[in-house]
Amino acid sequence: MQYRLNTSNYHDFQTYEVNRLPPRSYFIPYPDRVQADQVSAAQKRYCSPKVVCLNGEWDFKFYPRPSELPEVIDTDTMRFDKLDVPSCWQFRGYARPFYVNMRYQFPYQPPEIPTIEKVGKAFCWIGSDYGIKPRWQDPGEEYNYVGVYRRFFQVEDDLKNHVLSFLGVASCIDVYVNGSFVGYSEGSHNTAEFDISSYIHEGENELAAVVHRWCNGTYLECQDMFRNNGIFRDVLLRVSDDSDIWDIGFKTQKAGNGYRAAASVKLYADGEVTFTLEGNGICGRRTVVSRNKVAKAVFENLDVTEWNAEKPVLYNLYYEVAGCCVKTRVGFKDVTIKDTVFYLNDHKVKLHGVNHHDTSCENGYTLTPEEIERDMKLCKEYNIDTVRTSHYPPDPYLLEVCDELGIYVVDEADLETHGTMSHMVPPDYNRISNDPKWAKHYVDRARRLYQRDKTHVSVIMWSLGNEAGGIYNTDRMYDYLKKHTKLPIHYESAIHTKKKAYDVGSEMYPPVRRVHEIGEKTYKVRQLCDRPYFLCEYAHAMGVGPGDAESYWKEIYAYDNLMGGCVWEMVDHAVLHPDGTYTYGGDHGEWEHDGNFCVDGMFYPDRAPSTGARIMKYIYRPIRMRHLGGDRFEVFNTTAFSAGNRYRLECRWSDGSEMTIVPEAGPLTRMEITIETKEHREAAGAAGKDLTLMIVTIDTVDGREVAREQIVLEEKITKAPKDAGSVKLPENLSLKGGKPSLKLDGSLMTASDPYTILFRAPTDNDFNFSLHHCMEDFVGQKEEVLSVEQEDNKITVTTRILCKKQIYTCTDCYEGSEDGIVVTSRLHCEKGKGNLPRFGKAFRLDQSFDKVSYLGRNGESYADMKEQTQIETVDCAVSDMTEPNIRPQESGNRCDCRWASVSNGKQTVTFTALDQAFELGIKPYSDRKLLGMKHREDEMRTGTYVTVSAFQMGIGTGICGPKTAQEYCYPMERDYELKFLIQV
Repeated sequence: MQYRLNTSNYHDFQTYEVNRLPPRSYFIPYPDRVQADQVSAAQKRYCSPKVVCLNGEWDFKFYPRPSELPEVIDTDTMRFDKLDVPSCWQFRGYARPFYVNMRYQFPYQPPEIPTIEKVGKAFCWIGSDYGIKPRWQDPGEEYNYVGVYRRFFQVEDDLKNHVLSFLGVASCIDVYVNGSFVGYSEGSHNTAEFDISSYIHEGENELAAVVHRWCNGTYLECQDMFRNNGIFRDVLLRVSDDSDIWDIGFKTQKAGNGYRAAASVKLYADGEVTFTLEGNGICGRRTVVSRNKVAKAVFENLDVTEWNAEKPVLYNLYYEVAGCCVKTRVGFKDVTIKDTVFYLNDHKVKLHGVNHHDTSCENGYTLTPEEIERDMKLCKEYNIDTVRTSHYPPDPYLLEVCDELGIYVVDEADLETHGTMSHMVPPDYNRISNDPKWAKHYVDRARRLYQRDKTHVSVIMWSLGNEAGGIYNTDRMYDYLKKHTKLPIHYESAIHTKKKAYDVGSEMYPPVRRVHEIGEKTYKVRQLCDRPYFLCEYAHAMGVGPGDAESYWKEIYAYDNLMGGCVWEMVDHAVLHPDGTYTYGGDHGEWEHDGNFCVDGMFYPDRAPSTGARIMKYIYRPIRMRHLGGDRFEVFNTTAFSAGNRYRLECRWSDGSEMTIVPEAGPLTRMEITIETKEHREAAGAAGKDLTLMIVTIDTVDGREVAREQIVLEEKITKAPKDAGSVKLPENLSLKGGKPSLKLDGSLMTASDPYTILFRAPTDNDFNFSLHHCMEDFVGQKEEVLSVEQEDNKITVTTRILCKKQIYTCTDCYEGSEDGIVVTSRLHCEKGKGNLPRFGKAFRLDQSFDKVSYLGRNGESYADMKEQTQIETVDCAVSDMTEPNIRPQESGNRCDCRWASVSNGKQTVTFTALDQAFELGIKPYSDRKLLGMKHREDEMRTGTYVTVSAFQMGIGTGICGPKTAQEYCYPMERDYELKFLIQV
């Protein structure tokens, strides 16, 4: 069949839709209520007799050079490949994966885009690949490539209405049926629907679609993610009778002690409609005859249970006409802003949130219903109650899952123009968003966001988009939404304009001090203080971290106007290969890229939790306890709706005794309780143990452990032996070049390189956008021995350590004692200023020493992110002592260690903290070797490397937020001492 292709829609700025149907709510109709009730939510769109899912194997022709696509194609003679729909081309071998953060993939000349010629030279001044450096780059053989799709579908009755529904296509789509052009759409993450009733016939029909890599709308889709293409969400063929339902609506309004609910439908043709609202003691039924194809029913004075994330009560709402039933799940909520406080159902709330992308390491933007459920269930498991759909509307099924599970949603429009900053000098965030020529394009995205998701109770705010500046066009979006909804409007990028904020103030990655000032309402920007304040992005969870996230929550819980926030972000973006390896930006030959900045999630690509997930689960815990002194403790209920007695606190003392507490604190309320500690102190003291109280919090509604925290009341650290220096050093200890070597049975324990370690392999949060990292002055450190003083019972070695800008003197003393070798290391800065990253001693053993035991924090921990772990005895392997970051970096540190042992099953080496707990690092490779690693497969084992540190600086979120807070840093002007015992 021949098709004359449209060659201009995708680059005609005036055209962002042709014959596209008006937006409407997402729903799946069934012939009757019985069938609507029988299907699960996840399978609803795939099982309806009134909807044909066109997913599956399609014919596909890829044109890497768009000039090769003829204006007229003959699908009968074309040679097609096969491609699964939905999917992304880059994850199926067509083109290469391409990750870029805040840049476009073509020269910045809005609204012009490359058409059939090469992309051509592009100007840019910032990026992770080259840092901050203005440059022109030639992308080489880069084109606006094209994909042609084809499949056949059957029509049983061509007199019925047939609507094609594309739930997501990047970047745009021209649709053809049976040789004719049907329509065009852009707006990748918005539903595009076309009435094809006049193009079809009974029997077999041909559907063809042309998808371009870029269109004019791509300027509005400069999101931080892999830039993928294709029909990436489900394709549905909706088959309807003239009596069927076209659209549904549902709005609620609180009235006194009850609710008023208005349900509405739009029909293909006028008829009788029955509305039934039922559940939880409610049973209302209204039958209405439509007028002008619209029918409405109002339910007054409803005594309902309001919906919230802690108790997500839903009702069944049926819209029924002859031969068609739409079943939806609805809820009742009331969102208001009073003074500067955000209220849900007259309750102050704190949003414990995360930013969520639709991302799969195997399928790009494509997520199955089961994968969507998995992500949202992970949120609930990790105490996350809010999701911001960064930075576009998600698959509509995600909203249904959030309704059911109880997750607040900040629903965001498909809008970001971040590249306006990166391709201009001087930078101008507002270049596109303040240009009235784009106004219709912007409003279209707001309209399609709202109309698709308008019935979902989980949506508590609408968001105009992300990092696009303003403000003329975003004002138009705001005005449209305000005509249709009472929900607050969020848009962080207003901060870059004179307006500063819409209904809520919002910022990304502010310093904690500013959040405090906004809580106090003393900050210089009035618009952030005179309304609720929302951290739409904070605590950058890239690599190791986020560090010091708790500091934000001390402020959030202290001030009513601070709403909470969303961690950036939920899941690492990466490409999984058949051999099990992952790749990120720059690994695929991209001519520009932002490296591993996409690997920035709380969960790894396979959804295994990183330390970041454990940190946030702890910080977001519903019940907090802290010791006030003596026998006084505080219980803080951080929930907005649940009584404290919903939770059971199983308390375990370090002396082995247990007790259970049922907290009585109300929502967002603190109360003081008394717990007698005398007996526990005496028992711990007699046993020479730390006095700790472990609190395991159980949600009695589902029996789930929601939190585990430990209060350390008293510490017991081994004192330095009194006989240190009075006992002969063991003969198996020797020094070579001033560095210790300990002869073991068949092997040696030697000093690693370096022995005195002042650096760490930079974590992602040690970097900043200019590609510099705070370890640069230290990673090239060199050691030179100044003197060695050797006695029978004592050896003293003085070493000079040279760094890029600093000079240190380190004095190491090895003393014999009956207990073992006492090591005392003192560090003094001769030249330099600033903060010291680390001070430790590093040893190497044969890799047969694979068994690890220690008493300290039971997971990865650093000075500003350790409370999510507890002090206990741990037995594990060396491989368990590092974290599987997609980009290898410093990881696996353990704080507050009392002792640590490594063993090969025959011999054991033990390091015991003296006078002060140490920090422990055990790796299967050296820190020096780690510096050059880029991917997991680089982590080849070369031994067992043990580092005993006096300290290591905190992590912070410096790559995209505040660097390490000063309270977790170690100034160079101080002298430092590390003391520990080596026993064999």
